[in-house]
Amino acid sequence: MSISSKLTSLALTLGMIASASAADGFDPSKPVLKELKNDIYQYSQFFYNSLVVVTDEGVIITDPSGDARSAQMIKEIRKVTDKPVKKVIYSHDHFDHSRGGNIFKQQGVEFIAQENCSDLLSRDLEDKVAYPTKTYENSMTVSLAGKNIDLHYYGKNDGNCMSVIHMPEDKVLVAVDWHLPQYLVSSGRLIEQDYVATLNTIKRVRKELEFDTIINGHIPVDSPELLKESEEFAQTLFDAVWQGLQDGKSVDELKKSVKLLKFNHWNGYEEHLPAHIERMAYSIWHGN
Repeated sequence: MSISSKLTSLALTLGMIASASAADGFDPSKPVLKELKNDIYQYSQFFYNSLVVVTDEGVIITDPSGDARSAQMIKEIRKVTDKPVKKVIYSHDHFDHSRGGNIFKQQGVEFIAQENCSDLLSRDLEDKVAYPTKTYENSMTVSLAGKNIDLHYYGKNDGNCMSVIHMPEDKVLVAVDWHLPQYLVSSGRLIEQDYVATLNTIKRVRKELEFDTIINGHIPVDSPELLKESEEFAQTLFDAVWQGLQDGKSVDELKKSVKLLKFNHWNGYEEHLPAHIERMAYSIWHGN
């Protein structure tokens, strides 16, 4: 199995647990282009979400997330406009989100990412990433035919080149991997997570940006209320782990004693809470 296939399988597992049931008749392979606001869409397939913005001059998208998905995305976009894709924004550098852009590269599309993404994106062993043609350091506004998308770099969270993607006039937020509503991922997906920095990102977003609509990276449904709940979880986790460390407890002791029962309805709570306790502890005393 290729690396990209493994990543897709991992994402499928995440999504199936979080969102799908046989009773719902939910098919994760089915492409869904849902209009959230006027000419602003969420494209969902294989448990990955992308922002799609349609203008009179062309289309802006985020995160191709694989060759098959990006090819199907083009077909779905063609159902609502004949305008070409002009700009692709990478939320961050992880290959499960950034691969699949070559189909757009052939059309002369502009690829945009935070500058720290350049290193990993240049080292894709499967050569399925279209390298960024434009990068930014702290902030950037991507504009096309009157539609504006602000990109903010708030420092580390899930990696070190995450763009917080925000449409200020339309009040749309794209929150990828630093927020996953009511879901605790497994330890393998926490490798790059600086949990303290993630908490700071969520706090800053909720304080500084105005939005009423959210697209996250994987779960089809989201809301400002769910982002608030993500902040509450991360803050509660920080407080419990911080206090335990100050009391001289080891990480292993904390993994057994910290429970956070308020969030026991979250997907992955029983299986993965100890991994999140451990990651928060390392973020506090190790720094990442």
